[in-house]
Amino acid sequence: MVSLPAPAQETSSDTTIVGVWSAEEAYFRPVIRLERAADGSLVAFLANNAQEKGAPFSLARLRSDSLVLQSDRMSAQFEGLVSVEQRVIEGTWSQGQRSATLTLTPVEKATASETASTTPTRPQHPERPYPYRTEEITFKSDADGVTLAGILSRPEEEGPHPAVVLLQGSGENGRDYAYQGHKFFLVLADHLTRQGIAVLRYDLRGVGESEGRLSGASFEDLARDAASALRFLKNHPGVDPTRVGLIGHSMGGMIAPRIHNQFEQAAFLALLAPPSLPGHQVLSRQRARIADASGASPADVDSIRRQARQVFEIIRSDQDSADVASQLRPILQEGSARQEGSARSDRLQLKVEANTSPWFRDFARHDPRPALRQVDVPVLALFGGRDLLVPPQQNAPPMRAALADSLPDRVSVRVSVRVLEELNHRMQPAKTEQSSEVREIETTVAPEVLEQLTKWIREHAGFE
Repeated sequence: MVSLPAPAQETSSDTTIVGVWSAEEAYFRPVIRLERAADGSLVAFLANNAQEKGAPFSLARLRSDSLVLQSDRMSAQFEGLVSVEQRVIEGTWSQGQRSATLTLTPVEKATASETASTTPTRPQHPERPYPYRTEEITFKSDADGVTLAGILSRPEEEGPHPAVVLLQGSGENGRDYAYQGHKFFLVLADHLTRQGIAVLRYDLRGVGESEGRLSGASFEDLARDAASALRFLKNHPGVDPTRVGLIGHSMGGMIAPRIHNQFEQAAFLALLAPPSLPGHQVLSRQRARIADASGASPADVDSIRRQARQVFEIIRSDQDSADVASQLRPILQEGSARQEGSARSDRLQLKVEANTSPWFRDFARHDPRPALRQVDVPVLALFGGRDLLVPPQQNAPPMRAALADSLPDRVSVRVSVRVLEELNHRMQPAKTEQSSEVREIETTVAPEVLEQLTKWIREHAGFE
């Protein structure tokens, strides 16, 4: 999170902004929780109702009466003006090529239950008491010694049990990997533990109970964090160290082979919607696809594609971040041309900071194929046929080719790359490719994903 200016520089809006805010727009009703951290900085969370804490924004900044929020996970920003007298925050929510004017007002206690009632049910979320053991755990990362926190769930029966570490995608994700009211890793861990597999899931650095800062962490830092989790799990007395694997979603699936090859060996790898080409290729095409799916004109889509190529050519260079930022600024400024004053300046700065972060530059440069070619353990890769972010048409063929090079004589036995046609990027049954559909879907993880994962792990972890 970015710290605010000293309190003396802030206006009276600072004394009234802390709380829960919501908008009444019919098609988009975000619930935004604003809090003060122990160091006095402003932190913000996006939720589906007033009872949830929600997912953290990557950045929350209050300057005078101007509020700026950014979510790297959703590629979204909110810029608004705080009116102390009227108790409203009026501004613009921008996501991709779309924007909407929002008027945020405080959520009163009397309406909190009404807000909660609009949240779709999540029937797969387990309820206590669970038919298995859970324990809060901590471990130190080999990257820089920060302490990371998580939860280990394991069967009631005496072990040692096979086990997995769950690896999230990009963004400020906690142990449950929550998004739009869905707790992906809570559901996945519950299912696998009921099937006799111990599961470790943890808060990324700087998120939840984990120490450190996510902004400024490199791709290697995150890989070494995960390797430390894998090593911790191998040393747990209830776990069989010879049967511990990795399950990674999106970016987590992209770095799992690197973790296995360079830092800590796993017994098997299960990759869900993993990018299989260099990050800059995946992201540049991704931006164009999102714009096209959002209804942008062909000319605008072409413009976005050209800009993405320019941006990533600069990001991938060996120049330091300051030089990269100076070259990116005029290119990215074009996207903020319709805004004026401080709002335009803030949004441009957010874009520059996001594109020059260590993690993002590492991701743009990273080609997962060399690591995939070195993998010497069983691999399962699942793609969603309606995945707009990591489409199987782009990523499944290079995944198959790289894995075929790794085990040319045993591919059919130890490697499986599958496309599940009706699923989105979050491994949910979906009707469209739009991310806006995620919240309305009741299913958190498609049953066929849970079944195929369980069957495959049982086959390759010594059950059968």
